[in-house]
Amino acid sequence: MSLKLVNATMTVFLAIANSAQFMPTAMKFHYQFNLRDFSAIIQNLMLAQPNLYKNNPLGLVRMWVHECHRVWQDRLITEQDRESYANFMTNGLKEFSDMKAEDVHAEPLIYTSYVAKCESHDSAYLPIKSMEHLKGILEAKLEEYNENIASMNLVLFDQAMEHISRIARIIDLPVGSALLVGVGGSGKQSLAKLSAFILEYDIVRIVVTSNYNMADLKVDIQGMFQKAGVSGAQLLFLLTDS
Repeated sequence: MSLKLVNATMTVFLAIANSAQFMPTAMKFHYQFNLRDFSAIIQNLMLAQPNLYKNNPLGLVRMWVHECHRVWQDRLITEQDRESYANFMTNGLKEFSDMKAEDVHAEPLIYTSYVAKCESHDSAYLPIKSMEHLKGILEAKLEEYNENIASMNLVLFDQAMEHISRIARIIDLPVGSALLVGVGGSGKQSLAKLSAFILEYDIVRIVVTSNYNMADLKVDIQGMFQKAGVSGAQLLFLLTDS
């Protein structure tokens, strides 16, 4: 199975890397696909605990599809690009010819590590049971956030819950980082704050004034290093464009 997963990842990666359609342009400046993507997919596949996936090859393949979607599909901005990516994934899935495509792509296809922890179990990277079950978990954490931190009026529709799971997945990775793009007021900061709260991360933000300069930035970064490196605190550095 491990060799098949590597070969499937290589098939999709080479198709994307060698396609002129996926080259960076002025509109697609973030289309930077390289071996870091390959590494990111394998890195998260390594989160699969043997006792949970030993006799569950379908679950492992679904995890692989989920990771490919997070690493590659989430960065695509046009329907044409997503269709081409879907064709590349179809070719990659030929490595698992003994599995039905409808089983592999069955919705919901979301893997998280925080759901098990929120249910007082050991942290485990597992698929969610249903969107209704995920909503119950997130609503409970949102209520806890509102009681202990600050009131945040969020409507947890399906897309918002998917975004929270995406952000939480990235935060939970070593040196994970993400660029959240959207119109003002669409909830990017709120979803990031809730994700950090769920994972028990402290949020660090820079307060920029008219006199803020490079020396101030260095002091702020020094403070973050002290908290993370000396105290061992888990930090989320939230930087906005405003």
